[in-house]
Amino acid sequence: MTEIIESVLKAKDEVKPTSILIFTESRTLMEKVSDNVDRVPITIFTPKPPYSSFINRKNVHIRHVNNSPAVGIEVLDQAKNIVLSCAAEGLVDEDDEVLLVVSADIQTILYFDMKELGIVNLRDEIEGRIDLELLEYLFNIGTKIVREGKEGFPAGALFIIGDMNNVLNKTTESVKNPLEDRTGARKNIKDKENWNTIKEFAMLDGALVIDKYGNPIAAGRYVMFRTDSNVRIEDGLGGRHFAASYITLRTDAIAMVVSSEGIIRIYKDGGKIYEVDVL
Repeated sequence: MTEIIESVLKAKDEVKPTSILIFTESRTLMEKVSDNVDRVPITIFTPKPPYSSFINRKNVHIRHVNNSPAVGIEVLDQAKNIVLSCAAEGLVDEDDEVLLVVSADIQTILYFDMKELGIVNLRDEIEGRIDLELLEYLFNIGTKIVREGKEGFPAGALFIIGDMNNVLNKTTESVKNPLEDRTGARKNIKDKENWNTIKEFAMLDGALVIDKYGNPIAAGRYVMFRTDSNVRIEDGLGGRHFAASYITLRTDAIAMVVSSEGIIRIYKDGGKIYEVDVL
């Protein structure tokens, strides 16, 4: 453990990252890096958060994850999902230069520029339809749904964003629209005070429809399918993913599916363009 700690501190001095991400169960690694890094933001992802208050620095944040680091090279897939979820939640942005530390049976230190990762490609994919900032707000709400659930139980959601006229023409009410009498200023997703309310609307049966400015327009909408649909989704995925693929194939909307298993998927033109595990 001493070797990896020394390597992290040496790398920090040499490459001067703007953000440090750590995935580990090691209390020693958490403590030593936190004690020796003063100004760079550190986010620690661990299934075993420390019980004591040894990490009391303003630049250190602990995020609890459900899964322990995998055995062997599969831990790198977990690390990838951590980086992507950080980008989706705004914990790091495209201007950050990140030092990623993974400590399990495999120990590794990676340094990269966020501009080189898929979150920037996602921005290019959705350009002209919605902006990435709006999608990042939705990722935050989707992450709340995954981690908080509904009344203590796992929950999922379907968001359909943009191309309002076509989307509303190709969906129907499953319940009376609870958003009908609300003004955009009171419910826009860019206002964090609205997130808990929007989260509840999103977990209603059906889709939450949002315009390209971030205003929820309708909740509880069902996508109306044609019987000759040739939509195909990955094995094991269900109705929300089918609806997301179908509605984006027939409109210029972007769809985001939040699964109760913790996966967030983005759809455009009938196909999945992005996926991240936020657990």
